[in-house]
Amino acid sequence: MDTQFTFADSAIALSLDYECVFFVDVENANYAMYAFHGNHKSLKLSESSDFWADTRVNLQTVVYEEDRQSFNDTVSKEYLIPAVQNDGVVLYKYRILVDGQPVWYSMKVVLGQSRGRSYLIIGVNNIDKQERERLALEHKASKSATYGQIVMALAERYDALYMVDLETDHYIQYKSERTFCELSIALEGDDFFNQLRKDALSVIYKDDVELITDALKRDVLLKELNEYGVFTLTYRLNTPQGPQYVKLVAVYSDKKHVVISVTNVDARMRREIELKKKASKSEVYGQIVMALAERYDALYMVDLDTNRYALYKAERVFSELSVALEGEDFFNQLQKDAETVIFKEDVPLIQAALHRETLLKELDEQGMFTVSYRLNSPTGPVFVSLVAVYSDKNHIVISITNIDAQVRREQKIREEASLAYEKARRDDLTGIKNKNAYGEFEKKLDQQIQSGEDVEFAIAICDVNGLKVVNDTQGHIAGDKYIRMASKLVCETFKHSPVFRVGGDEFVAILRGSDFARREKLQKDLSEIVTQNAKEGKVVVACGISVFDKKQDKSVSEVFERADAMMYKDKMSLKGGRDEIINTIIRTIGARTSV
Repeated sequence: MDTQFTFADSAIALSLDYECVFFVDVENANYAMYAFHGNHKSLKLSESSDFWADTRVNLQTVVYEEDRQSFNDTVSKEYLIPAVQNDGVVLYKYRILVDGQPVWYSMKVVLGQSRGRSYLIIGVNNIDKQERERLALEHKASKSATYGQIVMALAERYDALYMVDLETDHYIQYKSERTFCELSIALEGDDFFNQLRKDALSVIYKDDVELITDALKRDVLLKELNEYGVFTLTYRLNTPQGPQYVKLVAVYSDKKHVVISVTNVDARMRREIELKKKASKSEVYGQIVMALAERYDALYMVDLDTNRYALYKAERVFSELSVALEGEDFFNQLQKDAETVIFKEDVPLIQAALHRETLLKELDEQGMFTVSYRLNSPTGPVFVSLVAVYSDKNHIVISITNIDAQVRREQKIREEASLAYEKARRDDLTGIKNKNAYGEFEKKLDQQIQSGEDVEFAIAICDVNGLKVVNDTQGHIAGDKYIRMASKLVCETFKHSPVFRVGGDEFVAILRGSDFARREKLQKDLSEIVTQNAKEGKVVVACGISVFDKKQDKSVSEVFERADAMMYKDKMSLKGGRDEIINTIIRTIGARTSV
């Protein structure tokens, strides 16, 4: 397969994101493999001209035994090609044997076109550390009643939603119900944690101020999220109607953002307080009363002396499942039912969590056990929440609640909030980052400089020549096209660096990593392209680059100013041929005027 010129450059570009990249001809199975670093360079793989044949051979020696059947089913011509054509992308996780030990890898497959032919582009990455951390967290979920309660909290209805950028501490409030509209809380700001401490004195009920300010310190919150995955807290807000209970839930949206939802739970909290008072003679009885006060869709009673059980209530979802209404051995029957009733990805979690000894230990230590998972239903997986408590020393009551609508609503809002946040930092015309995003990036770099971190970067400022001529002679539609051409040129030059459009005809690139190391070569390449473009009537940009000097620079703006001066100098040199350039542009775009 001749891919030297077709894919070599693409493979090099992908090397920053993937350990290994395959290009597979869909029609004849010819392929090329590029192993840039990591274990794939040392694996002894069969390499012929048939990707599918080699995959079947390598499967037996490279893929971990427990994953071979799944790998064979997924990475097969019969499955993979239709799946990519239908869905646009296929993601798959599996393990490779490295020095006799299984190591987790991820595979991303997309469809590409080149010279009229279709190719599978397969990127492979080592995700062993992340996957083991995720599995450890799932294991922890099956062992921790606290984590189960947190998962339940995520299903609650919310009244306010915040997105916090951890790189800049900038925050936005995306949704606010009546209670929050009546409070003096800023809808957007540049320092969430500092603003929170200021708002607490007027917005939080006086007895809870210290609780909130201590719990929502930046370091404390991030420590909780890193350890448990989620953070919840119940406190009281000051409102015109008096103090009202709310519940706060914080989760990572991604590594750089935290989503914080706040829900009014005043009615429920006051009901639970009242129930606790009525059950003051028995703490266990109080927990049972509270559990039964919650809405539930199925209710089991399990006799611990005999393991006999009865299902006393079943709403629609449970009525449609093949679950016995009573039986002689609850825990044994549960293990059997799990294979067909519970969504396959959640089966190990439930089988481990509801093992008899595990469940009783949790109840003895915590008094209550909760877990959320998905049930199979005729319409697809449905999220439910399970709560188990002692009825007395010999009986357990297990209630199950359908929380599917709440969970999916929260997932949708979280995705929409993330998209809205990104859109506010994108330039509509070019699709690259805008001036707002540059301001945030600059602020983060300034913080690193002021804290004495060893940062290495350069700033490239690019200014578009001839834009006014295009706008005046051909109109703004042609001008917009000219700007997009300039954006493409800058992005292709500094392809491994973030590029921002900070003005109508001005672009800024923050050069780091390989672009920083090759900055002089990149600037020379850009100059050669611009010189040729000027002759052909294509887009022309002036460029200046300045390097951060930690001995003299106190802020990013100082580097920016030097780069701007160098760009202006380059612009003046380009103006030596200004008339020829402008006339060539006008002739090319068909202008009917003269300069």
